[in-house]
Amino acid sequence: MTLAVIFSAVVLVLALVIIAIVAVGMNGPVSDDAPEIASVLASTAKHLNGDAEPPQGLVNFFEEIPDLRPRSATSAAEATKR
Repeated sequence: MTLAVIFSAVVLVLALVIIAIVAVGMNGPVSDDAPEIASVLASTAKHLNGDAEPPQGLVNFFEEIPDLRPRSATSAAEATKR
């Protein structure tokens, strides 16, 4: 029962964040009252839509993760030739 309540709270918070992005960040009626928040949320919306370049820290993080996918026989043979 407790896990269901926590999960419901997380879903509710996520829904509120999405509503805030739409209402404030996408030039909604609230964006005039809080221009700083509006610019941050607009930038977040661009990232969520895939319109913006990924942050350099995120790119660096994923470059540090080793590729653990299994290789096929042909790709393994090509890797030994390099």
